[in-house]
Amino acid sequence: MKYLVTDIISELQQLVNDQITYLDAHVLGLSDDDLRWRPSQYKWNIYEVIEHLNRFGVFYLPKLRNVLDYPKSTKQSTHYKSSFIGEFAFKQIRPVNGIVNNKTKSLSKNNPFLRRLDRAVIEEHKEQQFKILEYSESSTQINLSKNKVPSMVGNWFKFNLGDSLRLLIYHQERHYVQIDELVQKKMDIDK
Repeated sequence: MKYLVTDIISELQQLVNDQITYLDAHVLGLSDDDLRWRPSQYKWNIYEVIEHLNRFGVFYLPKLRNVLDYPKSTKQSTHYKSSFIGEFAFKQIRPVNGIVNNKTKSLSKNNPFLRRLDRAVIEEHKEQQFKILEYSESSTQINLSKNKVPSMVGNWFKFNLGDSLRLLIYHQERHYVQIDELVQKKMDIDK
């Protein structure tokens, strides 16, 4: 599909700003016990969900920065063309009406289950969110379709810059639904 660059970047930046607002309003005020609470023995707690997002950021943010610093195509375009695989991936990971329909297992390297985590993961995540905002803004200066970003699958499999930004932010959107479910369940228990 073809999208206006200004529309897609605006949508992505709004999602990230909403996530930052949610984090500030609903997560930062929770106690460490609340952030470590898990609804069942094998489910992630809030710290683990955020650490999972951080691991994606640790992988993708340097790759995005590299593409922005050394683009293959600097010719700006008013439109960006999403790939078929990108569109398929968006449908798999993006929540629909606040519901995650396709549950998936995380790769072991991205699974923070039972790691001893603390508030530093939240601070790291907020820093990453601000970088994502910065990089998405900078991305409007180069071609979103022609510049490629290596994926977690391997350097041989690349998404275009526009798809990479969308995958990163839609993946976060998916897990913010999970964080909200954890917050709501914990609040219901504490009533």
